[in-house]
Amino acid sequence: MQARFSRRRFLQSLGAAASAPAAAYDSRSAPLISSSMAGSSSGFVHPQKVLLWERTRKEVREALQSGDLKAAIVPTGSTEQHNEHLALITDAATATLFAQQAALRLYPRVTVSTPCPVGYSPYHMARKGTLTLRKETFLAYVFDVIESLTAHGFGTILVVNGHGGNHGLLKGAVPEWRRKLGVTLDAVSYGEGYKEEELATFLTSYRQKLDGELDTLARQTGHSHASENETSIVMAAYPDRVRFVTLEEYDRAGLNYESDMPPKVWEYMEPFDAQRTTNPENPRDRARQEQALLATPEKGERLIALGTRYIVDRLQQMIQATDAGRPWP
Repeated sequence: MQARFSRRRFLQSLGAAASAPAAAYDSRSAPLISSSMAGSSSGFVHPQKVLLWERTRKEVREALQSGDLKAAIVPTGSTEQHNEHLALITDAATATLFAQQAALRLYPRVTVSTPCPVGYSPYHMARKGTLTLRKETFLAYVFDVIESLTAHGFGTILVVNGHGGNHGLLKGAVPEWRRKLGVTLDAVSYGEGYKEEELATFLTSYRQKLDGELDTLARQTGHSHASENETSIVMAAYPDRVRFVTLEEYDRAGLNYESDMPPKVWEYMEPFDAQRTTNPENPRDRARQEQALLATPEKGERLIALGTRYIVDRLQQMIQATDAGRPWP
């Protein structure tokens, strides 16, 4: 029987990279995983030092007063299905991972706020375990966290998102939030740091897509979720959140995400019915499971390094704008 869930253990698990086995150090980026210490541009610090919820009020106050602490990252993700093999918390965990790695590179200038672990995911509700928020609920949560940070004196805030359903909502809301709060504010999804041509140099599914080798629409579009890239990231950073599932096991389950759903589930799915008709769920779900078998931890390390570098560059530009009194963007 599994141990009883608690909020504190959940938050600790989001920073689990700090307690995973050590990985090789790449001098071009922060170490991806470390047993007790993680690298930064200024030396080595304990990974928890950049997590806001692990600090005391005294530590935050003094860091802000000294001017050392200049920016905060707000991770946003989801608790939703990631096929048969990845934990439901994948998007929230990976967003927090990228935020933490970027903050370590910029230590002591950046802290990572408590993440938003549930996002906008109604189109995944046919898969049991998925949780979803209304659009307005999600945006209200994120805004309230940002407003809290600005009240304490943070003048630079970056939302780092790990879930596709949140992406457009955040991009649409940020301009109004900037005007309302008067701070240097932006929102990015870590995947924006990837270029398909670059991914194709080491991810098989992306090379196959660019070379025209994927023979169905399901395979051509399946790589965006719980597939080779996302599975590789989780294998590198959170191996305990990956289960090995063969295609034979997948097929034996006889999964059906296109009909015979309870009426309440159909209420969630109905707005996306046209999309599901164009690109049916069952073959795309299987394509994701198929492509996930191409994942490796080594691919995940490269993806984490690329995404981290993208976030670090954005944060550095934002901090410079704040310090110079320039508007952003």
